[in-house]
Amino acid sequence: MCRRSSLRHCLRFALQKMAVEWYNKCRPGGLHCKNRCAILERRTKYSGISGYGRNADPAVCIARIAAQFLNEERNTAALVGMEGMQTRQETAWEMGAKYEKSVVREVKQIIQEILDGNFKYENGSLDFSCPQIEASVQAGELLEGSFTIFGPEGVLTEGCVVSSDLRMECLTATFGGSRDEIFYRLDTSEMEAGTEIKGAFHIVSNQGEYYLPFSVILKLPLIESSLGTIKNLFHFTNLAKSSWTEAVGLFYSREFEQVFKGNDRQHYAAYKGLSGLYGNEHNVEEFLIEINKKKPVEFLPEESQIRIENPAPASRYTLVINRNGWGYTHLRIETEGDFLEIHENVIGEEAFLGNLYRLYYYIKEDRLHAGNNYGCIRIIGYGKTITVPVTVICHVESIRRRFGFYKEKKRVITQLLQFYQAFRLKKISVKTWMEETGKLTERLQEIDGNDVAAKLFQAQLLMTKERFHEAQWILEQERELLESLQKEKPELWCYYLYLTTLYGKSDSDIDEIARVIAWYYERNRGNWRIAWLLLFVSDEYSRSASGKWALLEELFTYRCKSPLIYIEAWNLLCMNPAMLLKLGDFELQILNYAVKNEVMKDDIMIQVLYLAQKQKGYSALLLRILMSCYDRHPQSDILHAICTTLIKGNKYGSQYFAWYQAGVEQNLRITRLYEYYMMSVTLDDSRTLPKMILMYFSYQSDLSYEITAWLYVYVLKHQEEIPDIYINYMPAMERFVVEQIKKDRINRNLAYLYRNILTKSIVDEEVAGHLLDLLFMQDITIENDEIKQVILVYPYGTKEMAYPVTGGRAQVPIYDEECKILLEDGAHDRYTKSISYKAEHLNTTGKLILMAAPYIREHLGYDLYICFDHKNAITLLEDNIERFKRLADSDFMREQIRQEIRIRMIQFYYEKDRMWELDEYLFALKPEQIARGDRKEVIRTMVLRGMYEEAYTWVCLTGPYGIDVKTLVRLCSRLLTLNGQEEEKRMTGMLLYVLDKGKYDEQILQYLIRYYNGSIKDMRNIWKAAHDFGVDTYEMSERILVQMLYTGAYIGESMEIFHSYMKENGKEEVTLAFLSQCCYDYVIKEKIAEPLLCQDILRLYREKLRLHQVCLIAYLKYYAENPKEITEEIKEVIRGFLRELLKRKIVLPLFHAYQGYLPALDALQDKVILEYRAKPGHRVMIHYLIQKEGEEKQEYAKEVMKDMFSGICVKEFILFFGERLQYYITEDADGREQVTHSATVSKNDSRDDVHMNSRFSLLNDIMIGKTMQDYDTVDKLLEEYYKKDFMVNKLFTIV
Repeated sequence: MCRRSSLRHCLRFALQKMAVEWYNKCRPGGLHCKNRCAILERRTKYSGISGYGRNADPAVCIARIAAQFLNEERNTAALVGMEGMQTRQETAWEMGAKYEKSVVREVKQIIQEILDGNFKYENGSLDFSCPQIEASVQAGELLEGSFTIFGPEGVLTEGCVVSSDLRMECLTATFGGSRDEIFYRLDTSEMEAGTEIKGAFHIVSNQGEYYLPFSVILKLPLIESSLGTIKNLFHFTNLAKSSWTEAVGLFYSREFEQVFKGNDRQHYAAYKGLSGLYGNEHNVEEFLIEINKKKPVEFLPEESQIRIENPAPASRYTLVINRNGWGYTHLRIETEGDFLEIHENVIGEEAFLGNLYRLYYYIKEDRLHAGNNYGCIRIIGYGKTITVPVTVICHVESIRRRFGFYKEKKRVITQLLQFYQAFRLKKISVKTWMEETGKLTERLQEIDGNDVAAKLFQAQLLMTKERFHEAQWILEQERELLESLQKEKPELWCYYLYLTTLYGKSDSDIDEIARVIAWYYERNRGNWRIAWLLLFVSDEYSRSASGKWALLEELFTYRCKSPLIYIEAWNLLCMNPAMLLKLGDFELQILNYAVKNEVMKDDIMIQVLYLAQKQKGYSALLLRILMSCYDRHPQSDILHAICTTLIKGNKYGSQYFAWYQAGVEQNLRITRLYEYYMMSVTLDDSRTLPKMILMYFSYQSDLSYEITAWLYVYVLKHQEEIPDIYINYMPAMERFVVEQIKKDRINRNLAYLYRNILTKSIVDEEVAGHLLDLLFMQDITIENDEIKQVILVYPYGTKEMAYPVTGGRAQVPIYDEECKILLEDGAHDRYTKSISYKAEHLNTTGKLILMAAPYIREHLGYDLYICFDHKNAITLLEDNIERFKRLADSDFMREQIRQEIRIRMIQFYYEKDRMWELDEYLFALKPEQIARGDRKEVIRTMVLRGMYEEAYTWVCLTGPYGIDVKTLVRLCSRLLTLNGQEEEKRMTGMLLYVLDKGKYDEQILQYLIRYYNGSIKDMRNIWKAAHDFGVDTYEMSERILVQMLYTGAYIGESMEIFHSYMKENGKEEVTLAFLSQCCYDYVIKEKIAEPLLCQDILRLYREKLRLHQVCLIAYLKYYAENPKEITEEIKEVIRGFLRELLKRKIVLPLFHAYQGYLPALDALQDKVILEYRAKPGHRVMIHYLIQKEGEEKQEYAKEVMKDMFSGICVKEFILFFGERLQYYITEDADGREQVTHSATVSKNDSRDDVHMNSRFSLLNDIMIGKTMQDYDTVDKLLEEYYKKDFMVNKLFTIV
């Protein structure tokens, strides 16, 4: 692998800047932020270019990368949607060539400026819109935001932003200018609630490096309410007490499932079942009752029964209902009895005043009858019904007052008919009949004296008593009125005509009256009253029994049911039983009338039995007649007729069993008698069956499966008593059992047969498949008629199962004890506790399951039974692993449970060393099929199994965070070995993460050394690890050094990295630039000298490299401060540096330390050199005054101080003993002159401790001796001065 350019990171910024400019030219209006981010991300991916070795020109390398980038964009213009780019594709390489030259120029300038001495005196600083980023979001949400970077005004500012955490995506990779907004995004869709993401945005810029910390907390899902956070069901109960409506809304919210943790988890199945119908308040009430947080609300009427006597008209009554407890209130009110009326049928919470409700009800007076009127009020709610009986008593007087005498009159007429019927049926004598009829007639007269019918009754009674004159008088009195009523009430007129025939009428008159009555009947066909009169006056009917019978039958067809007609017909039969030729509806009605009134005669009964045998159809009326006859005469022929009639009508059941039983006991020969006997047996009856029955069904049976099962159970239980019969039954029982299993039938008797008949030889694959469902069947018995369905809910299931309730029973398969049973009524209200039920296991599963299990391949219920037989814990064993695998693939299971099963399966395969199956399972597994918290376990297993590509895909989705670091190291190292070290963003972030955790190997370090670009501290850490590991750090060393030059950042290991770079023959320009910068910091910025700095300068000096003058100054400064470290070799170097600086006319105060090193320095020994540090480029003026002792003060002189190097300004002065230099310094910054320093220097402050032999020194010493009045010394010094002056004048000539 060829090395990449070591200056790539620094040169990146120039490339980015030009690329953005070029895109802005391609599209008017510039780039959208997101498009720019996409471009910059692509722009930085140049690591795949090879062929640029260590000695390649870094500027040319980067430029070529830029050109290639532009060529790539020709084919991806649609990526950012820039239409203008399509029109300029043909110029891409031309543009690339131009950018290559531009990049070369800018990149070289970075190094060259330092080498040319254009150092940065001070870095600007960046400010940020916020000191740190803190946020909290819900897991799964997308967090987006931004912060602003502010750079110094008027200064070129550029840089890049990198996130320390792969999950925090920096959308704006680069920035520039005095203000730029940086956008970021955090996708939490693959993160768990409660996670805290901490890191920092690393800002690398030409104004320094900065860290902007961020902290994002993925909030745990909380359920907020008016009472605060709902953390458990106790809190929810308190909310329900204080705010029922809010609690109901919360109950049906998606977040409420989070409450079911810890001990509350046991109620999850009940919650699933009760929350199925959104908004149902009753189900919330039932849930609170189910979890034992409240008791059911009780409703107590203050009156257990109501008794009202003679209610007043338009009266209203009140039933007070008291409520005991809190919760949901919903009642239905029903009444029984048509005299009761209520206006409110439904009562809710709003109807109660506190805990009291007044139910108003009304009595309908027109619906009351005399005596006791019974009804009730029903209060229905919560699966319970409270019945309050209501009795309204109305006395006769009250009825009369309210309704007149209408009802009384009707009652009297009814009594008249009853006495007449009794008379005609010969139950009472004529005398009794006449006495009672007379009383009733008088009563009718009292009730209504104007009633014509009553007067006619009275006339007939008088005629019966042979009081014809009185009767005739009454008739004559009413004749006129009756004639006027002929059309309206023809029956009364005919009645009148009939009465006239009872006295003094000739036969012709009677015949005429008969014709008149017949005429009226023809026009009022079906009027039984007229027809009844015609029977007594018409010779046609009085002399012809058949004609009379035909007339009576005709009246019956007109739905006449008057006892008067029945009496006439019955009397005809009594006189001539042979007239009973058939058992039609009319005949049966007459016979039934006779039976009811207990007047049936034997001869007629014989005729009835004869006709009954010929009857083809079934008649309930005939059956009733026969049964009544049997009660009077229990004869076998009547019993035979009864059983035959029942069988014809297909009547069976417990109410008919006694008849069939009697028929069997009397050994009647009736087809299918035994079948109907068995069909009428109560199946829980413990009676002994007749042997004849048992023998009969041992040969054939077409009974229903329920009865057949009961019969076979009976045979099995009594096999010791009837061994021969039992043996005959066995083949049929075995066939029956198999047939019923295949039809998926089960009940108590079938379950008993399955347990006692099935054997391994009978059970095959088909039978086992059907049998399995039946083994788990339970019989649910419910007494409440309102329940329509039984609902089953499994805590780990996604679907509920509903089963209809028929006759208060339902059969449901239950495979696990954790299954929750709920009852649902017609209003979709559900119950878990409020309505009781009885669940009965129809079978014991152990023995039969062992028979069926070998044949079972796929069966959800059986899988649940086997897998969750450990108190809802997921325990994988050798014999259930395949079933768990099917459950993990089943849509029936909740995803959370499926995820748990999958991770347990991976653990199981691994622990049991079933590696082939493990590999196959892992290969097919998808990340979304495993809970986020368990994915690290899957990744670990994948790595252990060598599935590196698959594991890497998972890590890229979830991020490396939380995964075992050793696993990550192994994964990354293997991938780098197998796939080669091609740069990839996620791989880089992952490797940096493991390095931060202190784990790495050679492959990882080599990758990071080659590709990582980021903060200087991160690169320092990579360098240290690689250096200690013995990995080549050349590229990283170079990037670190260049980035330090670019950003001005500092790390403590900088010189160590520099020395390592030098040992690896680092590039000359980088080496010189970095060393020059270090010297600049030492000399100008007065930082502490880096260790071995002078040795590095000396080494490069020996290599004949062209050192910048700041390096020379730094070298001299160091040894001026540390003269004891100077050796002879160093002295020679110092002399060379001094010559070079003096050659460049650079004179510094520190040169005084090197007096005697060079003759040229002797000129400085008489001088005082003042040094002032200014900002480079500022003009510095010194204002001074040299004053001798005793002289008057003079004007200040002003001169420009010479800038020797980068703001080191120097001014030389010669002072004699006793002279004093006063000065102040002004600095001109931005056109303003400011005094920045002032001081005074006297000769006493000069360098008196150094021995000097110059004439200036002699003159100065003479002045000192004179001042001290040491004239001998003055004379000696004067003599020496003259000698030197003479020699100088003789030896040197002034030109």
